[in-house]
Amino acid sequence: MLQPILQLSEIEKAFPGVKALDKASLNVYPGKVMALLGENGAGKSTLMKVLTGIYSKDSGELRYQGEETGFKGPRDSQQAGISIIHQELNLIPELTIAENIFLGREKTNAFGRILWSEMYAEADRLLARLNVKHSAKTPLGELSLGEQQMVEIAKALSFESKVIIMDEPTDALTDTETESLFSVINELREQGCGIVYISHRLKEIFEICDDITVLRDGKFIGQRTVAETDEDTLIEMMVGRKLDEQYPRIDAVHGKTSLEVKNLSGTGVDNVSFTLDQGEILGVSGLMGAGRTELMKIIYGALKRQSGDVILNGKTINPDSLKKAWQTVLLTSQRIVKEMA
Repeated sequence: MLQPILQLSEIEKAFPGVKALDKASLNVYPGKVMALLGENGAGKSTLMKVLTGIYSKDSGELRYQGEETGFKGPRDSQQAGISIIHQELNLIPELTIAENIFLGREKTNAFGRILWSEMYAEADRLLARLNVKHSAKTPLGELSLGEQQMVEIAKALSFESKVIIMDEPTDALTDTETESLFSVINELREQGCGIVYISHRLKEIFEICDDITVLRDGKFIGQRTVAETDEDTLIEMMVGRKLDEQYPRIDAVHGKTSLEVKNLSGTGVDNVSFTLDQGEILGVSGLMGAGRTELMKIIYGALKRQSGDVILNGKTINPDSLKKAWQTVLLTSQRIVKEMA
C-alpha cells in the first residue's frame, strides 16, 4: 500500500476569537495529485501556512517522509523539499529567469564570486525539463504569465522538491497555458512528486487530480478518490447542503440605470462601454493585465481619462481625484478594504 510522503493529522490553530483549524488533516502521496477543496475561509491557506512554517500549530501532528517534524519558516520547508507556488507570483520582472530561480542562493565559488555560467546552465536544464522555450538569460518580464508560472515551478524543482503546493495555479492562465501546466503536472507526477492542487474550478479537479480532500470551517470533512465522487457530492461536502439549495432562483427586478460608461479609453483601456442598473450586479472579468483594475481607476478618477463618458444617475461626471470620486459615491472593493485596514 502506498504510504503518504506528507501527513498533517488533526491540526489545530486558533487566533484571537477565531478557531481557524479544528482537527484538519491532509495526506499527500508520491506521484499523486491531491486536490484541497473548500469555500473561502475553510482553512486551506491556514493549513498550508502551518505546513510551511509561517504559522505554528497549536496541536496535531506533521509527518514528512515518515518522520514527525515541524518547520521554522518557508526557507526551512523549501530546503527540506516542500515548495509552494502562490497565486500571486513571487518573481522580479527586471531580473533574468536564472536570477529569479536562484535569487538569494546564487551559486558561488570559494571567494564568493557568482558562477554565472554554472547557474545559467542549471537554469537551462530546469527550463528544458519543463519544456520552456526560453534561454535562462531572458529577462523575466518578456515571458507570458503562463511561462512565468513555469519559472516558479522551475524554482521549486531547483530545491529538489518532493512536494509542490499549487495555489489557484490557473487563475491568470489562458486555456493553452493551462494545458501546458497540466502537461508539466503529469510529468512531475511520473517523476514521483507529490502535488497539492488548490482550486475552486471543479472541472480542473476531475481532469488533473487523483484524490480530493475537503475542508469546511477549518474541519476535515473527508477524503475521496476522483473516480468515486462527482461535482454535486463535492459541493455538498464543501458547503454542507445540497446543490439545489445553494442558489435558489430569485426573480430580480431591475430599476433605472445607475451608471453608464460610454467608449471609455485611458491607460490599459480602449473604448469600453457598459451600463449598470439599480438592483443589478455587473461582473467585470479578464486575465491579469487585461485592464480590469485600470478601468475602475479611470471611472473614479485615480487614472486620467483620455476619452469617453461616465454618467452617474443621468449626470455626466468627470472626477479627476479620489476626493471627487468619494463625493459622487463611486467606490471599489479594493478602495473600501484599504480604507478599512
